[in-house]
Amino acid sequence: MRLRLPPSVRFGAGSTTQLPDIVRECGMRRALVVTDHGVLAARVVDRVLDALDVPRTVYVCGSACATEITACRNALPGHDGVIAVGGGSVLDVAKAAVALHGSEGPLESLYGLERSQGPALPLVAVPTTPGSGGEVSSHAVVTDGERRHAVSGPSLVPRAVVIDPDLTATLPHQAMLACALDALMHGAEAYLARAATPFSDALALPGVRRIVSSLLSPDPEELSAGCLQANLAMAQANAGLVHALGYPLTQRYGIPHGIANVVVAPAVLRASRHVQEQRDADLASCFGAHDFADGLTALLDRLGVEREFPSGNADELATEALLYGPVRANWRFDATVDDMAAMYRAAP
Repeated sequence: MRLRLPPSVRFGAGSTTQLPDIVRECGMRRALVVTDHGVLAARVVDRVLDALDVPRTVYVCGSACATEITACRNALPGHDGVIAVGGGSVLDVAKAAVALHGSEGPLESLYGLERSQGPALPLVAVPTTPGSGGEVSSHAVVTDGERRHAVSGPSLVPRAVVIDPDLTATLPHQAMLACALDALMHGAEAYLARAATPFSDALALPGVRRIVSSLLSPDPEELSAGCLQANLAMAQANAGLVHALGYPLTQRYGIPHGIANVVVAPAVLRASRHVQEQRDADLASCFGAHDFADGLTALLDRLGVEREFPSGNADELATEALLYGPVRANWRFDATVDDMAAMYRAAP
């Protein structure tokens, strides 16, 4: 069993104030603070800047595309560490820029699993959402043209993570919901994955249960704790077929990643249940349901999550889902392209 974990995780309301200690532990003397326009406008990044006691430069990025990552890498000279403050895209930009900084080749040379092996600047992740998973994982997702690529390797695991539920207070409800549902599926897919281990299992189920409970009875600290557990499980066991089918919906139709996953999840789970009945039942217990798909569907209905998309392109979507081989191969059901097309048709 190989574990990749951030060496330091600070959790709890107000934990942002611990940043000076974290920065010293990481040996940073001048930090590049990477954030985005939304976090900057909401003044959330001000809390981080107020807590820091070292010189810093603020770099504002857009989406996690190749151009943004290269530009962020070009801003790194003169800094000996990075503090990423934002959601999943910010974390992806910062992590991929750090990987590129330690590489002798272009960004394209890092596309694929375990390609980033060079030395890396220390990176501190300060998520401003309940958690995308990037704060604890060894990979970043990069969009290059119409394709999504993974940049991964041991050096991409953040040196430290600060989970401060207070930073999520200004997050719009729909964005919070998408992030929480993304984390819920991280925990669920980690539990259903071929690569699941007793360690990831011990985090996945409690994480899913906590997220469900916190969505029904809002509690920011409990939600952040559940997302952290689920994302740590995913970082060890990886995602699965739900993610493979979710990615094309985001690429084609701009559906937020977390929502895209739960749009297709019930259909994927029903088609796969016969190969993982006990694990499906374990997850269903988090909802008080007989099977996971029914429990998830009832939760989405109760939360009012819209789940429509143009299903007439099912065959094309299934062909695109084939591109995401590692997460497809991590599922216990070996779905063909016809199986996946049928899942898309059954999803709306």
